Amino acid sequence: MSRTENLIFDAVAPPPEIGTEFFGGLARVVNCSVHTDERGSLMPFSFDQMPFKPYRSFVIADVPAGVIRGGHAHKFGEQMLVCLHGHIGIVMRHQGEEVSFVMEPNQFGLIFGPGVWCQQKYLDEGSILLVFASEPYDPESYIQNCT
Repeated sequence: MSRTENLIFDAVAPPPEIGTEFFGGLARVVNCSVHTDERGSLMPFSFDQMPFKPYRSFVIADVPAGVIRGGHAHKFGEQMLVCLHGHIGIVMRHQGEEVSFVMEPNQFGLIFGPGVWCQQKYLDEGSILLVFASEPYDPESYIQNCT
């Protein structure tokens, strides 16, 4: 699938519940606690409590609605995706299985390990995705084909 093709996902599928595992535990949904009051919302990330040690983090923002990003797996390491704003369609594939759902802000984190192919479609203008990664950036570690 090219990056310009429409992402196919079941937009009516409810978001997965905290603790849901996919692909024999290679991907899972984790809680991201949010503290909200009249001043706004705070979402802390204590690295010593994360299921892997983050090496780096990055934010994907200013993406026009309808744009597809990702579309690869990694040979090594884990990543955690957190939707900070908007709605982001997620498709994950591993060994012939496929899972799809929509991430919304302040709901959960999605962690996936090596070999899990993941693609995101930014459904709303202004959607923002926070990513924590356990490995340094290395495009040579990408697995482009969808398995």
